[in-house]
Amino acid sequence: MSGDRPRSISASYRVRFDEARPDGSVRGSALLGYVQDIAWVHSEALGFTRDWYASRGLSWLVRSVDVRILAPIAYGALLDISTSIVGFRRVLARRESPVIDRSGILVATVLTDWVMTDQRGTPTRIPEDFTRVFGDEPAFDPVRVPRADPPGDACATAFTVRGRDLDPVGHTNNGVYLDHLEESVVALSGGDAAIATVPRHYEMEYVAPATRGDGLIGLAWRDGDRCLHRLDRAADGATLLRGVLTPGDPGG
Repeated sequence: MSGDRPRSISASYRVRFDEARPDGSVRGSALLGYVQDIAWVHSEALGFTRDWYASRGLSWLVRSVDVRILAPIAYGALLDISTSIVGFRRVLARRESPVIDRSGILVATVLTDWVMTDQRGTPTRIPEDFTRVFGDEPAFDPVRVPRADPPGDACATAFTVRGRDLDPVGHTNNGVYLDHLEESVVALSGGDAAIATVPRHYEMEYVAPATRGDGLIGLAWRDGDRCLHRLDRAADGATLLRGVLTPGDPGG
């Protein structure tokens, strides 16, 4: 790979006032926003700009994420976030993004599995342009959240997709789904404590996109120490996302 095509890239972010919860800690969705931003910065530095994708009718969508909050992150914190592609799998690419505070402590890690899609939104094979840049990255097992049917006493929370929730391709931004997960979990007994526990571990698998005006139902229930979450479209019951929050688990 040529020297002007960096294999990884870093940027600094400051946790803004509107990105913090009432207790002053960063929202998980804000971390996903930083990671998504640095991923696009890296893509453009490699020559894969939005115009490059548009001219080929291609785009990346997030397929799943693994987020591990390892230490407290407060409003005003200065974070150094890097990103690199660490694996390919036919239509999928994995990015690894460690988050380090200014004292040098690793405070969070984010794994993002991206799927390449064509103009119809159908997964399509990653072009050779990428493999020529990155070489032979190892295959990986995508983050999966097993299907589980909520019990009859699962807590239900209603949402509506707003215009501000949408990303540049017209789908609900992936970070918004983490807000939905947390708001659904808060409805559980002890849910407030679960979303504030440090360390904690989120896993989310995106099944189908939500678009503007969609009514959504977030279902949350407990499975031992874990909080399980499923997000369905109200109109037809289609599952859009499956998620798990494990308080006290930094992940393996």
